[in-house]
Amino acid sequence: MSPQQSLTITPLGGLGEIGLNCMAFSSPESTVLVDCGLMFPEDYLFGVDVAIPRFDVLLAQKDKLKAIVLTHGHEDHIGALPWLLPYVNVPVYGSSFTLALVENKLREHNLDRWADLRPVRAGDRVVLDDFAFTFIPVCHSIIEGFGLGIETPMGRVIHTGDFKIDRNPLDGHATDLEAFRRFAEPGVTLLLSDSTNVEREGFALTEREIKASLREIFGQAKGRILISLFASHIQRIQEIIDLASAFGRKVAVSGKSLIRNIDTARELGHLRVPPGELVEVEDVQGLRDDEVVILLTGSQGEPLAALSRMSMDEHRSLSIQKGDLVLLSSRFIPGNVLAITKVINRLYRLGAEVLYEKVQAIHASGHAHREELRIMLETVRPRYFIPVHGEYRHLVKHRRLALECGVAEERALVLENGSPVTFLEGGIRLEEAVASERILVDGKGVGDVGQSVLKERQLLAGEGMVIVIVVMDENTGVIIHGPDILSKGFIFEQQYAHLLDDAKCVVLDVFEDTNPSDLKRVKEKIRSSLRRFFRKILERDPVVVPLVISI
Repeated sequence: MSPQQSLTITPLGGLGEIGLNCMAFSSPESTVLVDCGLMFPEDYLFGVDVAIPRFDVLLAQKDKLKAIVLTHGHEDHIGALPWLLPYVNVPVYGSSFTLALVENKLREHNLDRWADLRPVRAGDRVVLDDFAFTFIPVCHSIIEGFGLGIETPMGRVIHTGDFKIDRNPLDGHATDLEAFRRFAEPGVTLLLSDSTNVEREGFALTEREIKASLREIFGQAKGRILISLFASHIQRIQEIIDLASAFGRKVAVSGKSLIRNIDTARELGHLRVPPGELVEVEDVQGLRDDEVVILLTGSQGEPLAALSRMSMDEHRSLSIQKGDLVLLSSRFIPGNVLAITKVINRLYRLGAEVLYEKVQAIHASGHAHREELRIMLETVRPRYFIPVHGEYRHLVKHRRLALECGVAEERALVLENGSPVTFLEGGIRLEEAVASERILVDGKGVGDVGQSVLKERQLLAGEGMVIVIVVMDENTGVIIHGPDILSKGFIFEQQYAHLLDDAKCVVLDVFEDTNPSDLKRVKEKIRSSLRRFFRKILERDPVVVPLVISI
């Protein structure tokens, strides 16, 4: 007898946080993964490069895994693929631009040769065992993004992906509400919808409004225009190139990711560049200031990006000059506000004028505001609703909006990462939680940086380190060298030489009071005695590392 049909949805990332988007759709026979994103680390995660989802649940059933389906090409939706694809042999579906970004990323990890990347177009329907995916165009801050219409054993499911409803779209970059409506006509069991901007009333600004604002700025600018934006925002880049051409300016580009994405978009026919419009950065010096537009990476204050290096006068080819107009055409991601503010202040110090989202309409969010989310809910009219892609408060507020739109209270669910829900003929069942804590990647180490390592790094960052070196005779226990005390990030040794001399006396007292043959005991006593000493004298608590060598 065949097993009872069911649909289990397991969120592995993206719920209760912005980033790390990753969700598994499973029937008894098959599993499809939607998105596989990463998250950039918070400031306190010293040394960590990125965070990725925990894939244990997927790897435990990798024989069932039929495919990975990508909604769009942002890092928080594709960035973790290099850490999953070596362990699963499945095709990856997405738009041509999304897969081009994936291929660039895999090439960095020497994984591009054997990856099975399968491009799809708007309206395509792909059957994956128990599932069928229809790709529905959505408007977002990256081109060729898709919402997903998913046919499952338990009815139709819609996953919006990241979207907004641009009421007056440029170049056809629109969310196809009619396609969502057609897919939903037979009835939709479940809607999973982007929650990022549920706290913002009304509608998001449109790209047409942003282009009009940029046109006004271009018309008034007397000097050079420097624009920093997300490297993946091809539509905004097209607007800037169009305006530069219209106002007789040439465009130079600085930043590897920008150059790579522009080249990719041009190869795929997504970016129109008039002949001779793009110039090399080195050629900017030969142009008048009112003939120049420079596109730059660094809209989030990244220390090695082009704009940050210019603000510190460390760029190899470019420098800020008085009269420059700098546009930060992107939103301030919350964790980056301090870094961005420092860059802005440095730019002003060098004589530039800076415009950004809070003072000028030069950026439109790619995520739907509250009224757009309401429109999606009223278009789909789902039986069940699960908010996704947002911090916990966003999920709660999006659920409340769903209730206003007629979803029954018991059918609007706020899930967290690692909390699967199963849809059955008779209703739903909340499953036992699965491991979903994020995995930290540090260089080539994956998952080896845990809480104890992070705590040590935080201590080192906050208090510094003291190294004690003692060499003693193995037979007699007599000290034949030292103690030497080295300070790393703790105190300035020359200024506190007297304090280090006192610390040496503390170490000698330990040797007098402790059996020198018990090295473990000696090291523990040195560590605790010195920490006590430094706390008393300086109210600091450094990491103490005793190196006791017997010869």
